[in-house]
Amino acid sequence: MGRITITEQIAAPLEAVFAYVDEHTNTTRYMKDLSRWAPVGSVTHGKGAKFAVAMKAGPMTLSSVVDITTWSENNAIGWTSREGFKQNGKWTFKQKGEGTEATFDMDYELPGGIAGRVLSRAADPIVRGNLEQSVRNLRSQVEKGVKQAAAKHRAAKPSPERASKPAPKAAAKPAAKPARNGPRAAAKKR
Repeated sequence: MGRITITEQIAAPLEAVFAYVDEHTNTTRYMKDLSRWAPVGSVTHGKGAKFAVAMKAGPMTLSSVVDITTWSENNAIGWTSREGFKQNGKWTFKQKGEGTEATFDMDYELPGGIAGRVLSRAADPIVRGNLEQSVRNLRSQVEKGVKQAAAKHRAAKPSPERASKPAPKAAAKPAAKPARNGPRAAAKKR
């Protein structure tokens, strides 16, 4: 059986990181070589949700059905496989300053008995590399989303300078030149 634990610091609020992981449609976006994470039934998050999962590991595609067995808002999301590829995994989240510490923990067993254990030793570096990349992808995507949301918020909100300064006045046009009524004008009229 293989075991992998990866921890990453994410420069984003705890709530944003948890919400991104909790939204099942994001899972295949950040999990490297995960081709499927689809709800089985109408429950799509929280304890009791079920997902059909497919992940490439080298030349193999590992499939399973997992149940969400742990769900604690802004704290943890965990799962256990009920069919197929055996795995138990868990995301845990902790506030660290203004950011979040996210930890991905997974135990897995490749199919095939003794041959599976031998294959597991060979596949371990591939699985570990994929999961390390997945956690980095999560960090990148969440941080990018938080920055974009902040930029939209700033663009939508008038700056204090613009809110307090009156609009600039249009420059006044110079008045038309007055008619010359001096001695020359009178001399020209004659």
